Amino acid sequence: MSMLEGETLKAYSDWYWEMFNEVDGAHDDMAMNTFKKGLPTEHGLRKSLTGKPVTSSGPANSQVVNTVFREPVQRVLEKIKDESFFRWPNKMAGDPAKRNRNLYCQYHQDHGHITEDCNNLWDHLEQLVQDGKLAQFLHHSGGRRGHAG
Repeated sequence: MSMLEGETLKAYSDWYWEMFNEVDGAHDDMAMNTFKKGLPTEHGLRKSLTGKPVTSSGPANSQVVNTVFREPVQRVLEKIKDESFFRWPNKMAGDPAKRNRNLYCQYHQDHGHITEDCNNLWDHLEQLVQDGKLAQFLHHSGGRRGHAG
């Protein structure tokens, strides 16, 4: 189950979720993992869904969870950039003339790397997740809502 060369993301997604919905006893965490693995390695959505692990600092939540957003990280950024809890980063260090002009980061609003690979953005988003500010943007695994056991 993987995205075919030349296939659109919409076509792959429609086909995948149609197949997933036919499987009895399917679990959301398994579905997301197999969906991600079916995307090409360099695909932006795969990078966004993969995310970085987040660790909670509270004693009640001492487990490691994977932050998986329901949509690409650029879209999450676009939706939260005007919120009071959101913080823009400091200017990027280094000589701007030496940065790759083909790569643009929406978070830094500067060239040099892409938004999906921005460590500062992921660190900020992880902190906002820990603070409970981004729950509506997260994919929650572990079962389907509205269905018992």
